[in-house]
Amino acid sequence: MRDGKREFRHDFRAHDGFFVVYYFTMQERRNRLLGAVQRLYITLDAFRSNDLLTYASAGAYSFLLSLLPIALMALLILLRILHASPEALISIVDSATIFSDALDISRFFDSVMAIKSIGIFEVIVGLSVFWMARRVFASIQQGMRIIYRKKGKKKAIKENLVVIASEVILVVVIVAVTGAVVAANAFFRTTISRGLIPPLLFALVRNLLRFVPLGILFGFLFLAYYITPRARPNPRQSLVAAAVCTGTFALTQFLFRSFATLARYNLVYGILSNLIVLLLEVYLFFVFFLLFAQFQYVSQYFESFVLAQIYLLPEYDDPRPLAQLRRVLFIKPDIFYRRYACVREAGATIFAMGEESTELYFVCHGVVTLSMPNRMAEVRRGGTFGEFSGLIGGARTSSARAETNVVLLRIPAEIFRETIEVDGATSRKTLLGIADYLRRSNNAVEPLSPEA
Repeated sequence: MRDGKREFRHDFRAHDGFFVVYYFTMQERRNRLLGAVQRLYITLDAFRSNDLLTYASAGAYSFLLSLLPIALMALLILLRILHASPEALISIVDSATIFSDALDISRFFDSVMAIKSIGIFEVIVGLSVFWMARRVFASIQQGMRIIYRKKGKKKAIKENLVVIASEVILVVVIVAVTGAVVAANAFFRTTISRGLIPPLLFALVRNLLRFVPLGILFGFLFLAYYITPRARPNPRQSLVAAAVCTGTFALTQFLFRSFATLARYNLVYGILSNLIVLLLEVYLFFVFFLLFAQFQYVSQYFESFVLAQIYLLPEYDDPRPLAQLRRVLFIKPDIFYRRYACVREAGATIFAMGEESTELYFVCHGVVTLSMPNRMAEVRRGGTFGEFSGLIGGARTSSARAETNVVLLRIPAEIFRETIEVDGATSRKTLLGIADYLRRSNNAVEPLSPEA
């Protein structure tokens, strides 16, 4: 009987341990999901407040201005390389209907081949084309400046050099890839290739060549996300942003071409239909590019953005649906809760007036009473206090006491100061609080306000 009891207890403890592990596993998954939703919410909110749709439109327009100059530069180099057999190059250009409809490629090639020497006029024209082609890279950099405007310093020389280098690299990549495609197509058309390569591998390689443009796009996006920001991100963040942006754009392009009827565009716009469709796809690309650039910025300074959300958390009785959504998402920030949560019993002193401490406090549960000269105030769940001393440093200007049993987040002042640099709304609220504190402290008739 005793052995049976021992066995039962052993089984119960084993099952109890299993349920504990299961609970914490599910809790961790829930926290990860909540963190992903928080990132998405902050990204979309910052995307809207930065008006990045307008910059996406500017990027699409700049691409339209830069497309032909970049293509002309690449064609000139390729024509010099493949001057003995330009027919392969003509077939590639003709496959891109936007160029074949807008440009007589054979006449263009004949004109270029007729040039025997380069004079001042040709140099001026070449420099003008090069300068026009830089517009798309300037637009990309402008969008990144808007996203990262709160971090890093402006370096005009570096930014211009990045634009010029990006243009040169893009032209070189286009030339190299086009030359490789011409050589690969010529090789696969020969009977030798079919004899050397097994049929299955032959078909696989031919199909993989279709994904070369996506590979180039991924490499371009990674460099854009990693190099252009004023505050250098983690390479892993840039890789993730580039991969997700490439996949999203490829999927959107596939769905658009699967369901869109190009015959309608041909009927309305004629030969410009391909240009209209291209411009729409380019606009979507810039939307995705800036969206995931904003996502990278949010991930890079996620702690600061979460602190900004809880610092600006709406009131409990705010009737707006988005305000209530924000309160649900950020009322218990797991990223801070695991590291900075602390418990104080009712009647305990959190800090005293004149004390040298700088932490910012966020009330997760309970009520805290602030005592100031000639004034008292209560801070309830979702409220913050103590940020004034954390901002300017020095002694506390009030006392804080736990009115009930409370759960607090004791957040270091360094994170709060970085949040002010990252988030404009937080810096505005803080400056307004400081101005209000100084105004009331200089007026002996009015009581002092709580710490701003």
